Amino acid sequence: MPRLTPTVRTVLFYDMDQSSQHHPAVHAPSARDAGKDAGKDAGKETVKDRVLDAAETVVIRHGINGLTLEAAAAQAGLSKGGLLHHYPSKDRLVEAMVERCAQHWLAAVHGALERTPEGPGRTARALLSHLTDTQAWTAQCQQSSSAVFSALAQDPRLIEPIRRVYTELRQRLDNDGLAPGVGEAVIAAMDGLWLYRVLGLTPVDRAFLDRVRRVFEGLIAAQPRAAPAPRGTRGQRSAAHATPRARTKAAGSPAAGHRGANA
Repeated sequence: MPRLTPTVRTVLFYDMDQSSQHHPAVHAPSARDAGKDAGKDAGKETVKDRVLDAAETVVIRHGINGLTLEAAAAQAGLSKGGLLHHYPSKDRLVEAMVERCAQHWLAAVHGALERTPEGPGRTARALLSHLTDTQAWTAQCQQSSSAVFSALAQDPRLIEPIRRVYTELRQRLDNDGLAPGVGEAVIAAMDGLWLYRVLGLTPVDRAFLDRVRRVFEGLIAAQPRAAPAPRGTRGQRSAAHATPRARTKAAGSPAAGHRGANA
């Protein structure tokens, strides 16, 4: 596994809040609502989320190399055996971190799409809407950075769930009704902001995010709308799709005979 020096490890998580800003655990229906078995499943799900929250905290506080099964178990308040019951290896733990991060990010995108009016650039506008909430965006940076960097350090193949999310986003942007390159520029800019925040390359505050968002919103709003088809084109298309009977009738009309006589 690649080793990171203390300096690099510190840079990766520079200026990140040390408090526990995690996504809330996802609770299954209670036993009262869904029966005894559902209650058991809810308990298992809660423990898994607790372990994943703990693993993210370990990475944020101690860096990638500090993530061990023992450290995650201690942070979660479990024995190592209790953690191994859910995640039998570090690979499985990191893979679960990345998978949960990918699912949260995809759910956030889908939620933003539902709140975004239809029209050209809908996906790009939905992505940009994330920049309006600085605190939530920063918390998402923390979670995604802990998952992504853990996957890259443990085994780059474990980052596959994030790649699947990006594949869907790219497909949506390719069919977003914008000029080529606009959608790609939006997602590239957001990735750049994420790296700014995670690596501490430059301060990222509300004013910075607002400036970037307004530039891209103006670019999207300035995109030309699809022009209606010329009248001549519509007439030619109608003639081309006319029925044989209609074409025969047109050929036998006085106007057609007059044109034939002039020929």
